[in-house]
Amino acid sequence: MESLTPKTLDELTEALAQATSGSRIIAGGTDLVIQMQRGQTEPDLLIYPGQIPELRTILLQKDKLHVGAMVTMQELTAALQSIPEFCAISDAASGVGTPQIRSKATIVGNLCNASPAGDMLPIGKLYDLKLKIVSKDGTMSLIPIDQFILGPRKNALQIGQAVVGLTINRKRWVGYVSAFRKIGFREYVSIAREGMGALVKRLPDGMIQDARLTLGAVATTPIRIPEAEVLMAGRVLDENLLREVAAITARTIHNNCRPANRLYKTEAAQGLVADLFDLLRKRT
Repeated sequence: MESLTPKTLDELTEALAQATSGSRIIAGGTDLVIQMQRGQTEPDLLIYPGQIPELRTILLQKDKLHVGAMVTMQELTAALQSIPEFCAISDAASGVGTPQIRSKATIVGNLCNASPAGDMLPIGKLYDLKLKIVSKDGTMSLIPIDQFILGPRKNALQIGQAVVGLTINRKRWVGYVSAFRKIGFREYVSIAREGMGALVKRLPDGMIQDARLTLGAVATTPIRIPEAEVLMAGRVLDENLLREVAAITARTIHNNCRPANRLYKTEAAQGLVADLFDLLRKRT
């Protein structure tokens, strides 16, 4: 197996020109290394772009958030945990695996892996994030998350392409608070059995002006809950709303989940929504 370590974007495109269908790009390696150890994949070429400075940056600007492809979950948590509209990203990043895993794993790697249980998939859908992709000829393009995640462990990358970062339209979420919660086999050191993200904009009197909710680890790709979003407008984050949103969430899970997991995940909806509401109340 050959390996390449490009140190600039130009060198990355040169490396991508050598890629085949059996080649892999490695970021933190928290998923790929396990797959290799299990014999599930045997790359002919590994490309590690971790020494490219641009891929290790977080740019928080007035109009957008840009995260480089090599930014770790640990770095993401530290950078965004005090930004109300981006707390959901920090919540999700801080709950991925152990501290050792978070020091290596990346949000872009999580999205590219496209596991239905990936914590960052419902986060990506929550913010309508776009992935910045470079091709072997040096051209750059932006792909919306809904067009990038094609199904379980399937993404839109072609041979000779790599994700170099992601971007979120920050202006769209000014004035919102956000949160993310998940349920796993064990707290933190677990794969999500169910994850839920929320963005809520409230008026000075506490009334909800707008809301967005997403679910992960329920269907093959992350989904929104439009019925609950409409219901929340003009309401306050009280126990009555919690019960109604939980009922809609349970119904949405039931309609989208595989029969083998349906009962557990449907019944878990009440606790998941309660935890999410509790976080949102504390942040407003």
